Amino acid sequence: MSTMDELSGRVALITGGARGIGRGIALKLAQAGADLVINYLEREDAAHEVADWVRGMGRRVMLAKADVCDEDQVAEMFGNIATEFGHLDILVNNVGPFLVRKVLKMSVEEWNLMLAANLTSAFLVAREAAKLFGRTESGGSMVFIGAPNAERIGSQSESCAYSIAKTGVVILALTLARDLGDKNIRVNVINPGYIENDSMTPSMREWMPHEVPLGRVGTPANVGDAVLYLVSDRAAYVNGAVINIHGGLWV
Repeated sequence: MSTMDELSGRVALITGGARGIGRGIALKLAQAGADLVINYLEREDAAHEVADWVRGMGRRVMLAKADVCDEDQVAEMFGNIATEFGHLDILVNNVGPFLVRKVLKMSVEEWNLMLAANLTSAFLVAREAAKLFGRTESGGSMVFIGAPNAERIGSQSESCAYSIAKTGVVILALTLARDLGDKNIRVNVINPGYIENDSMTPSMREWMPHEVPLGRVGTPANVGDAVLYLVSDRAAYVNGAVINIHGGLWV
């Protein structure tokens, strides 16, 4: 089987799949034959653009507007997935906003948002996904998107809440890898480094490459390639792995 159809017949949900890393992952999985559920909250135009690309590849696609921090909206989204597809095979927990703020200048609302959007959302979505995975004997695969070296982050002066949440994401994923393994559900983590996105300022584009041993920032497609490997049968014995995709940053 070629990489063009190795995910044929499988359904993949990508949270935050309309932009940036999520969009790069969505296109890679569609190219490999998967039908997609693209979750988004804002930028409906971007979500429809991705959906058009996916349909152009001959894949089925469902757009799912939902706040994945909200338990009721998550439950409704998965109910719609069950109605549309009947099962789910792949989950990519990609949602994860970033905030630069020193701890003592951070509001409670900002603190709660970082933990809810990065960590609680991953828990809510994974819990529901496991139920749909259980509808087939083939199990499934979850990939959680963390942060550079999130499994061993130290003190972070200006991104404390975000870093705590992303370290929590790794712990959550590794716990699920153990708890769901007997159901043939594999759970792994990808920690991206500096990845090209539309929020990068000219200043960031100038200094970021100089911090990376490979001398360049990554692309969403670089992350997408790693996700494709982890959710494919080529990674059938990969469970509980934490892979840093950061060009050597923080080595």
